Amino acid sequence: MFRLSLYIVVLSAAGSLAGSHEDIAELKNPSPNPEANRAAWDRLVAAGPTALLPILRAWPADDPVAANWLYTAFDQIARASGAKLPTEDLLKFASDGSAGGKARRAALTAVERNRPGTTAKLLPGWLNDPEFGSEAVAERISAAEAAQPAEAARILSTTFAATTEVDQAILVAKKLASFGDKPDVVKHLGIVTRWHVIGPFPVTPEEGLKAAFPPESKLDLAVEYDGKAGKLRWQSVSADNDKVDLVKAGVKAEDGSVVYAVATFKLPAAVSGELRLAAVDNVTAWVNGKKVIERSNDYRSLYRADRYRAAVSFSAGESTLLLKLTKTRPDEGQQAAATKAGRPGGLSTKWDFQARVLEAGGKGLSFTQSEGKK
Repeated sequence: MFRLSLYIVVLSAAGSLAGSHEDIAELKNPSPNPEANRAAWDRLVAAGPTALLPILRAWPADDPVAANWLYTAFDQIARASGAKLPTEDLLKFASDGSAGGKARRAALTAVERNRPGTTAKLLPGWLNDPEFGSEAVAERISAAEAAQPAEAARILSTTFAATTEVDQAILVAKKLASFGDKPDVVKHLGIVTRWHVIGPFPVTPEEGLKAAFPPESKLDLAVEYDGKAGKLRWQSVSADNDKVDLVKAGVKAEDGSVVYAVATFKLPAAVSGELRLAAVDNVTAWVNGKKVIERSNDYRSLYRADRYRAAVSFSAGESTLLLKLTKTRPDEGQQAAATKAGRPGGLSTKWDFQARVLEAGGKGLSFTQSEGKK
C-alpha cells in the first residue's frame, strides 16, 4: 500500500512538472489572447516550487513580455514556497556565470529573501562575474574607502582591472590617481577614439529616422556631399576623454539632422565580442557592412553609457565601424527641462557619442587605430 501511494505521488509530481514545461513554453511565446496567457500563468503558479528551476532555465534573453510573464510567476511561487524553497538549487543556478543574468538575479533575490546575507558573502568572489561584477566592484570601492592608504591602493588596483562599467572605471581611476597611479581608462574600456565624421545631411526630423544617405551604401572619405549649409566633407575627430562631442568638433547640432561617423581598428585575432554604444538621441551601427544595432525611435533618447549593445564577431585584422547618428525634435517638456537645467537652446546644444569594442565578458579588446584612409 505504501509503495502504491509513493508511486501515485511520483506520477503526480511528474505530471505536474510536465504540465509546468508546457505552460512555460506557452508563456515563453505569449499568445495574443491575454486570457490564455493568464490561464497558463495560473497553472504554472499552482505547480509550486518544482517549477522554479524550469522557469529559470527557460528565461528568454530578448523578449521582455515573455520574461515578465515568467518572472512574475517565479516570484509568486518563490514567495509562497517558505521552507520548501529549493534554496541550494537556486543558489547553484545563481552562481553559474554562463546562465542568463536576469534569471540568475531572480534566483539570488529569492535566496536572499529566505537567507539574508547570502549576497554579501558571495560578492567578494564575483568581481569578474558578468552579472554581479558591478555590485562586487562597488563593494570593493567601499572597502577601499575604509582601509589604510597602502591597502586601499592595493584594493583599487585589483578592482580597476576587473571593472567593465564606464562610470565605475572612471571613478576607480580617479581614486587611484590620488595614490599616484594613472591607469589608461580609455584603453581598459576598449573605447574607439579616432573617427571621421560628416554631416549634417538635409532632412526634416521626421525623415531623419528613416532616410538613408550615401555613406550607408559606399564609404569614400574623399567624396563630398550636399548638406544643409553647403558642401559636406569628412573631417577627422577624436574622443575628448571617453566620448566624442560633435558640437565641439564643429558639427551644428540641429533638430532633424543626420551625421555619419566611421572608424577603423585592427585586432590581432578574430574574436566573438560585443559592441556597446552610447549616444544623444538615436543611433544605427554597422560592423564591416553588417547592421548590428538599430535604434530609430521617433522620440529623443538621452545619453547613457552602454545604452545599446550587440554581440559581434570581429574578424582578425582591420574592421570598419560605421555609425548613423540622428537628431530628433524634443517635445516641449524635454526642451523646457533642458533649458531649466542651464543649457541655452535646450537639448539641441548636446550631441555626444561613445563606442566600445569588448570581449564577450565586457573587458575592453586590445586594438590599434590609424588616422583612417582618404
